This record gives sequence, structure tokens and C-alpha cells, in this order.
Amino acid sequence: MEGNSNLGQGRKTGILQYPLSILLKTSLLSSPIVTVSEDDPVKEAVNLLPHNLETFTDSLVVVRGEVPVGLIGGSEILETLLERPRENFFGKRRIGEIMRRNLVILNPETTLGEVIDTWLHTGRAFAILPNKYHGYSAISARRLLEVGMTCKTSMKIGEVSRGGILTFTKSQKVREIIKSMLENKTRKLVLSGTSEFISDRIIIQRISRDLNCLDGVDDFLETDGGQFKLDTAMRASETDSLEKGCRLLYGMESPYLLLPRGVVTPWDVVMGLRSENLVC
Repeated sequence: MEGNSNLGQGRKTGILQYPLSILLKTSLLSSPIVTVSEDDPVKEAVNLLPHNLETFTDSLVVVRGEVPVGLIGGSEILETLLERPRENFFGKRRIGEIMRRNLVILNPETTLGEVIDTWLHTGRAFAILPNKYHGYSAISARRLLEVGMTCKTSMKIGEVSRGGILTFTKSQKVREIIKSMLENKTRKLVLSGTSEFISDRIIIQRISRDLNCLDGVDDFLETDGGQFKLDTAMRASETDSLEKGCRLLYGMESPYLLLPRGVVTPWDVVMGLRSENLVC
């Protein structure tokens, strides 16, 4: 990190040992969490998530009273969808029934290496930290793009790319699209032959804004993929620097880079930060 005298007076040091308080000095606690109650209907989360997925908050924090007890995001809603929701399904089921309980609570002195190890274990790039307002702030993979934008490395964005491009077609049923996302542990699929893509946010936004949380809709899973308004990935070169790739992702509303032979998401960048070549 340039211009920070706390980092060994210019000495190059592996980035994984530095705490979040140093790496994200000005932005670490800048994203307040968005909460829902465990007793709220799932419909409440469905309506809130389109505004928060892929942002610096990303998931919703589930609380019991004022105490954080879990989290809910796109994958929980998609998994629930595959249960063949009946009429007013999202209005009747409670968030506490489908939330994930592996909510990670960090502190500012947690090192980058510890964060990444934890996220590898949970399979989710999301955590919360206590802040000075006696509440919590969120940290997601998107926030850690700031580290990739400032570290010194010769790495190219192609080195963190997820090889292969997972696709879908407009004629595929929604059920098939969701199953592909969950089975491949991805939140996005590229429309075959294009740079457009569908995401968990797009599916949930359709359910929330256009279909009244599926109230009165009993065949959503059997409809096709042509109904969605897709986002467009930004094309990039595998030889672009890691810094450039991070800056591109950071500036996108829905961060997703499409390379000739793969894709790059904020999660891929976070996993790439484990490289021994990265220094401050």
C-alpha cells in the first residue's frame, strides 16, 4: 500500500499478514449492515436483496432482537425456490427457517490471510465487524478489491480467472438455470454466444418487482430464461494487470469480467490475493 508509513518504511512484505485496519484504513467500517429479523417472512428478504446483492454489503444480516444470528443472500433464496414454492410461499415461510447460521464476525486486527482462510471454509465472502456506533459494518469481496487495486504485483488478471465460461440459453427452464448455478457454485451464467449474463440478483429482482414474490404464480420454475433483463459483462484481456482488473470490477454495478477463456468475479480476486507475489 503506497504512502502508508506504518508498513515497514517501504519494505516489501507479504500482504496476507497485514490486518484489515491497515489494508482498508479509511473504508473498513464504511458499509453499515442491512438487517432483517429471523421472524420476518422470506418475502422481506426477497424485496431487499436486489438492492444489496453484489454491493459492499452483499448479504442481509439476520437478527434476533438486536443480536446478529445469521445471514441470508442469493443462494438461500435460490435453494428455497427449488422446493417448488406454492401460493404465497415467501409470505408464509420465515427467514429464520432458511438463513445460514455461519455468520462470521471479525475485528479490525484480523489479518487478510485469516479473512481469506475463513471465507474459504464458509464458501462465502461476507463478514461483519463491530463499529464505533455500537452496531456492525459489513465487508464483502467487493470491498477487498481495494486491496488488489493498491498492492504491488506483476500478476495479470488472467491468473485469477476461473477457467471456462458457464453458459445458459434463453430456452432453458428457470429450474435448470438455478440448478446450474448452485451445482457449479456460481452466481452468474453467461448467455451462450454473448457477453450478457444472468445472476442471482436478476432472478430475485424479477420475482420481487414483476411477480409480487410469486404470490399467485405456481409455475415460475417451468418458465424460460428469455424473460429476464440481463446484465452485460465487461470484456478484458488476460494480460491486463491485476490492478486494472480490480479497478474495472470496482466500478461496475454488477462486477463481472469476461476473458477469452474464462471469467473473473470479486471472489476470484480475493482468492488470488493469497499469492506470495503480492506485497505492500
